[in-house]
Amino acid sequence: MQNIFQPVAPHGSFIWRDLKWVNRAPEVQIEPLVEGKPGGTVLSVPLTPDSFLGVSVIPEGSARGGRYCSGFALARTDSAGFRHLPCPTSQPIAKGKQCDRCLARDEFAPIHRVHMGARMTEAALAYVSLEHYLYIATFPDGTSKVGTASAHSNPRRLDEQAVAFATFVARADDGRIVRVLEDLVSREGNLTQLKRASTKYRAWVDPLPAEQLKSEHYMAVEAATWTLEDADLDGFELLQDRWQPSAAMSRAYASLRADDRLPLARYESLATGSHGFYVTGGAGKFLTAHCGDPEASFLVNTADLANRACTLFDGLTPPASFQTSLF
Repeated sequence: MQNIFQPVAPHGSFIWRDLKWVNRAPEVQIEPLVEGKPGGTVLSVPLTPDSFLGVSVIPEGSARGGRYCSGFALARTDSAGFRHLPCPTSQPIAKGKQCDRCLARDEFAPIHRVHMGARMTEAALAYVSLEHYLYIATFPDGTSKVGTASAHSNPRRLDEQAVAFATFVARADDGRIVRVLEDLVSREGNLTQLKRASTKYRAWVDPLPAEQLKSEHYMAVEAATWTLEDADLDGFELLQDRWQPSAAMSRAYASLRADDRLPLARYESLATGSHGFYVTGGAGKFLTAHCGDPEASFLVNTADLANRACTLFDGLTPPASFQTSLF
């Protein structure tokens, strides 16, 4: 079996940076290690159906092991958007995603506070001036959140959220207005603006019935719409546009179907040890996978791998609940 990382990590070691959704399909971003340190070049590796993915986490405290700063974002001057730069010192980190130096230089982070007067560069403000959207997302445990997406990140923003249902409820003229709306809906509708990956994962492997999820989502959308209808604010219009999962997400969403539901088994954390499986798709930071039998599918939380040093691994590691039947 061909490990998807073999062609791009010739020395066998790399930093797992992230799982992104590009053109509505998953891609892994890795940064090969050069002489034991992050090399500064992040590569994107498409996860094609039934491709083999195998990694061993290099233990923290050992040579090359641990987690490394993800770098920082700078606003583009040639277009409305951002480019990512690596950490200048390849700094090891114990928590979060960035070292203090990169966090201070990051020009994207202040966007979340732009409506509160956060200072931003002119280039970053060009991104803020884009049309933005407000959405309501409901997760498989029935909880809902309110969030935003720019014209550039729609629908990718929701592709990367691992939602059960989502609806765009407003289009705003710019990023300032949409964040005022976000705070308003969050406050009046008692909706969170944050849902951790670990909590989402637990929801996906133990979801509520589909009809109950649909009902919870409709109630959250209705509450948000009522709040927006009463908002004394210009620069936005109401929407009712339903987000739809892509074909690459079909196995994940089969686990939420009302009829002929296909549950996904839990998989151990990727933060330690060695892991190998065939990938069939995913949702958000999660991958649907199997170890040779597509009917015995499970869900893998790649958020546990973020910014960790890894090496190639060529074995299959089914969940404990499958090991007896497969071997």
